[in-house]
Amino acid sequence: MLRRMERDLLLCNPACLDAVGQCWVYDPAMNCESTARIWSVQHPVSLRGQVRTAGSKSVAQRVIFSALLAHGESQVIGAPKNDDLEIFLAALIDLGFEISGQLPGPLKIVGCAGKFPAGASRIDVGANGTGMRFLTALLALRGEETHIDGASHRPILPLVQALRDLGCNIDCEGEGPPVCIRGGSMEGGRVVLQAAVSSQFASALMLIAPHLPAGLILRLVGPIYSRPYIDLTAAVLRAFGVKVGNQPREITVKTASEFRSGRIEVEADASSAAFPLCAAALVSGDVTVEGVGSRSLQGDRVIGEILSDMGCPVEIGERSIRVHGPPVKAISRNMEGTPDLVPAVAVVAAFARGESIFSGVSHLRVKETDRLMVLCRGMKAMGIRAEVRGDLLRVVGSDGVDLVAADLDPARDHRMAMAFSLLALKVEGTRVLDADCVSKSDPQYFDRLEGLFYQRENSS
Repeated sequence: MLRRMERDLLLCNPACLDAVGQCWVYDPAMNCESTARIWSVQHPVSLRGQVRTAGSKSVAQRVIFSALLAHGESQVIGAPKNDDLEIFLAALIDLGFEISGQLPGPLKIVGCAGKFPAGASRIDVGANGTGMRFLTALLALRGEETHIDGASHRPILPLVQALRDLGCNIDCEGEGPPVCIRGGSMEGGRVVLQAAVSSQFASALMLIAPHLPAGLILRLVGPIYSRPYIDLTAAVLRAFGVKVGNQPREITVKTASEFRSGRIEVEADASSAAFPLCAAALVSGDVTVEGVGSRSLQGDRVIGEILSDMGCPVEIGERSIRVHGPPVKAISRNMEGTPDLVPAVAVVAAFARGESIFSGVSHLRVKETDRLMVLCRGMKAMGIRAEVRGDLLRVVGSDGVDLVAADLDPARDHRMAMAFSLLALKVEGTRVLDADCVSKSDPQYFDRLEGLFYQRENSS
């Protein structure tokens, strides 16, 4: 039976090792505010079985936002319990919105129908970049003076400029928060948005558009990164009865006197699903992820197609993806629309035959951390050839024979910790430092991964 080490333990007791030797340990040499956890695994290891990831926080935040502006009461099913969602809900409650229930259980949300409650004049959303951008737009609708703070490296200026063009009196400090909203009157109409930095700017404007008297005609200029997330926002709005026109460069959202409240179920997270699927590809496993498939609203559902292009046997159903077998070849692919897949797919490419080129990756520099820098640094520490040139990520595959174990620091980025766990599965002795940072999106990530472990000698 797998046992976890508690935070106050100073040593890793060998008795806590499970069949494949996985454990949590405390490293007193690590410089952090609280005891950090390190994740590693004893080899050989393979994976087999079925797993369902937690609900998508991207879907959940859009659904919760829309339910707040609806008429009547909505029930949200399947919103995941993670740091981002807890921060988002806490901020909304501080702002006076009526939300009851506990994550991950059902949430009851009473819509304000555009009549905003009295609430806090200052909120802090921490590292929740999506929440920061969505709440900025929401509070621009409210029109009262409000201050929003959050991670200063997460850009928000293009959204601030668009809201200002719509009539809001709003400012930010440099490129990012804090943001000060002082009121104003927003009628809606046509606005131009620079979409190169983040699709969340467009999504934030779309989500408030039904409550603008003139609706919204949003013109996107420049490169459009993470386009599937804009499409996701459009799908959520339509589920609430809003009319949305979604063209490549122009998005039209009609004003809506009444949102359609109701019962909404949040689908499983396709971004998190990518990691056990990539793990199966790396260690010749056989893993099925339930809840994500061809009918998913999320762009990251294409992980099955990507692994298939790399030579993995893949079965894609409407609500499931199965991967079995190792990758056999490198690929070249534009990742502009699916940035969250880059870390996982890049690790698979490191063990594929040939050189892989991933384009459209530059916006990964403004995530929770500079993911390109952290990813390449970790890979190079193990002897993997990886480099970034402009908007391209180049990874040279190998058979892993000459690679060395390393302690990999995810820089407090949940997706980087997940990606580094894949490297630990391939190279014995590799450790993921500060593994708890996965709590931002999926606190149970390592539990799910461990649940797929099996002993080769007992697999018959």
